[in-house]
Amino acid sequence: MLRMAVPRIYTLSNGVKMPSVGLGTYRVRDQETLDTCLLEALRSGYRLIDTATVYRNEAAIGNSLKRILEQNLVPGLTRQDIFLTSKLAPKDQGYDACYQAVTDSLRNLQVNYIDLYLIHWPGTARLKLTDPQNAINRMESWRALEDLYHAKKLRAIGVSNYTLAHLAQLIERPHKSHGHHQNSTATATETGAPLARTMVIPHVHQFEMHPRLFQKTLVDYCRAHRIQAQAYSSLGESRLVSLTPPPPPAMDSNYNTAPLPGALDIMPGLIRKYFAHVTSTTAHLSEEEEKEEYPRRAAQILLRWGLQHGAVVIPKSTHPERIRNNIDLFSFAIDDQDMAALDAYSVEGERTRYCWDSTDVC
Repeated sequence: MLRMAVPRIYTLSNGVKMPSVGLGTYRVRDQETLDTCLLEALRSGYRLIDTATVYRNEAAIGNSLKRILEQNLVPGLTRQDIFLTSKLAPKDQGYDACYQAVTDSLRNLQVNYIDLYLIHWPGTARLKLTDPQNAINRMESWRALEDLYHAKKLRAIGVSNYTLAHLAQLIERPHKSHGHHQNSTATATETGAPLARTMVIPHVHQFEMHPRLFQKTLVDYCRAHRIQAQAYSSLGESRLVSLTPPPPPAMDSNYNTAPLPGALDIMPGLIRKYFAHVTSTTAHLSEEEEKEEYPRRAAQILLRWGLQHGAVVIPKSTHPERIRNNIDLFSFAIDDQDMAALDAYSVEGERTRYCWDSTDVC
């Protein structure tokens, strides 16, 4: 049986509509490049744009969107049609710092509200992973996001890179209720504040998700609590869609830069099966087909896999053709047998994390 029912729009638990496919902008900072990418994306049907404070491109994105809207470069497009996501930097954990960071993001993006704002990382910059202050700070950050959400500066709020334990701690454990903001380092015991459960359950959780890292327990937990899953690194930092993957980038200490497995061995067969009208029907892809078709068709299959698991996907590309290709995900469906085969790459003890690992964050 085919899993055909993949929506183009998801409805979050608060009724906000969120597109199921968006454009990622990680590592894209150049104004001219962003102008080209955003215009191509919006003309191709994208309506979700994903950024973050640590990407250092909010101001450039704000400039691009202002130009596109003011010059009507996408006829009829309005701010209300665009779903903007940004995220809190680890250095800005805590109530006051978080509140100020959101204010800065609003200014940089040149908007009156942000559609979705996430806590990007459960830890705090310059704190040891095992420091219990991490948990206190991220709870205070959540309090700030709740206040900004109720003030209608943020239409939805969520988290990113949280483990199941981090997410359960936020949702299920009693904690301090500040009413109005208090010192972010204070504890409930120190202030004598009453304990209260989280007022707003996260609307979205963004985390690494691809066939080599299918965190089914986390996906199921999100579904049970009406938290929309959002996948990043769906293409495994390009390793899953390239027969000659690039070397890992130089990143911080929480980023996995070890030698890692790449392309999936079943992918050529899946490409032949689902794209027979554009690829060879012979037993093996020709060298030319591997060079031209493999990356883009593999990307479509991986992104469709994420959609069929109920996740929003946010592929990143700076190439116009790839941008168009990455949203062409609704003309085919992966059957159950192939979904299971892709899922099987993620088995306990053999999962591959291409990006950040927050497991040890207290």
